[in-house]
Amino acid sequence: MELKILPETIEYFTKGIIDWGRKNYDDFPWRESKNKWHSLVAEIMLQRTKAEQVVSAYEEFCAKYPTPLDYLKDEEANVFATLGLYWREERLKDLAKVLSKTEVPEDKGALLKLPGIGDYIAAAYRSLHWGTRDVIIDSNVVRIYGRFFGFKTDPETRRKKWFKDLANEITPEDNFKDFNYGLIDFTRKVCKPKPRCKTCELRMQCKYG
Repeated sequence: MELKILPETIEYFTKGIIDWGRKNYDDFPWRESKNKWHSLVAEIMLQRTKAEQVVSAYEEFCAKYPTPLDYLKDEEANVFATLGLYWREERLKDLAKVLSKTEVPEDKGALLKLPGIGDYIAAAYRSLHWGTRDVIIDSNVVRIYGRFFGFKTDPETRRKKWFKDLANEITPEDNFKDFNYGLIDFTRKVCKPKPRCKTCELRMQCKYG
């Protein structure tokens, strides 16, 4: 699939997301954490779970388990009791076993070799917590790009090379952290499955809006 999107349209979108994000930034506790272990766990907790639901579980986790070894010592640990997706507990235990012996890596390839770490979590961790540019892609990102730039999407879109190339082109080189946080919050608050087009600050150039 070939998309012909004008550079100025991409610039309008990225600037709009960054500007909106800076004005509507959600100060969740994991966004300011300096603990790499906690930051990575936060992204695991956020997988298919609303951010508001994660706050209390994350804060309790950080208080109880400063390090992977502290978590492993608690044989009755049940981090995901209130978050669902209980299979994540076993993945987290496997991850903690690895990270009890080494630091959380920055390299994308090394991150993807860790238990329970896929493309999205690795990209989110690198771009939001480590300060290394990376491109986040999930169903929310597919939805907003499809709507704004005017192309059809399906469950396989996120895996297509042309879409990955587009997402890489849209993600700025310098303000990638602000952009990615803005994108996450914008798709959660405005460009939702049932979008709030009337209040959308990007609607003037959005194909859908």
